[in-house]
Amino acid sequence: MQETPPSKPWTRRDVARLGAVALAGVAGCASEPEPQPAAAPAESAEIIDPHVHVWVNDPQYPWPEENRNPPAEDFTPEMLLALMAEHGVSKTVIVHPMHYRWDCRYVGDTLKKYPDKFEGVCRVNPEAPDAADELSKWTEEWGFRGVRLSPGTNASGDWIDNRSLMDPIWKRAQDLKVPMAILTKPPRLPAIAALTERHPDLDVVIDHMADCPPQDMDQRKLLLDLARFPRTYVKISHTWNISETGEYPWRDTWDLVKSVYDSFGPERIMWGTDWPVCLSKTDYGSTLRLVKDEMDFFNDEDKSWILGKTVRRLWPFA
Repeated sequence: MQETPPSKPWTRRDVARLGAVALAGVAGCASEPEPQPAAAPAESAEIIDPHVHVWVNDPQYPWPEENRNPPAEDFTPEMLLALMAEHGVSKTVIVHPMHYRWDCRYVGDTLKKYPDKFEGVCRVNPEAPDAADELSKWTEEWGFRGVRLSPGTNASGDWIDNRSLMDPIWKRAQDLKVPMAILTKPPRLPAIAALTERHPDLDVVIDHMADCPPQDMDQRKLLLDLARFPRTYVKISHTWNISETGEYPWRDTWDLVKSVYDSFGPERIMWGTDWPVCLSKTDYGSTLRLVKDEMDFFNDEDKSWILGKTVRRLWPFA
């Protein structure tokens, strides 16, 4: 009878391995594996509207004499707050409306009443010799953060080319570290470029893509040229206004929006409702849904910038 060869002596590693297997088996028999907690859902990106207006018919805030056709209907902060709550908008930038001309008190009082909800952009008379000091007043005494200039394309807007008028305002905004918002059309953008070159530390915001006609490549080029300035931003709003079809979601404007997105990047563009002005052609919710749900060339990270993070770069809502 053949003798079975003796087995190889066990090592400490063999013993340890056997013990681990046995323990695993006992644990498996004793109970089922504990379920792992579900991953927390990703937080929704913050939504901040960088462009609305408010006004009220109230003798405490009289219409200026030159406004011979003031608005009959009120659009108050409380109406706006209800819309914000309905659509998940956390904060808003109120741009002082021209109905009041240079008296920014109504918006200023709104900022003081709701400091956790609103930031404000004031206006100053660009042709007044004390315009820079007015900007300091509205900023330091009333809490505004930003100023808006609106040069028309006819002779009435030629003040934008007057260095003796413009440089003091632009320099004061730069010194105060508040954004310069521009409402104009493409023919005035070369003047904005010249001012931006002279004030490189000032944040400049082009409102509503300068209402550039969607199919006009020459005017579009004037807008896209501003992308060379790293502190220039664009609101991709007013698609409902410049659309030639007038039909939601205003697809004939998308190529313009995409070219602005490609030139400036998501970190330098932002949406905006322009409520209540938008109500002549659309509603508050549709202006948000357009960017949030319709424009498929924006990814989720892009939307987090366009809907909120870009706005916070300029208006931090302390």
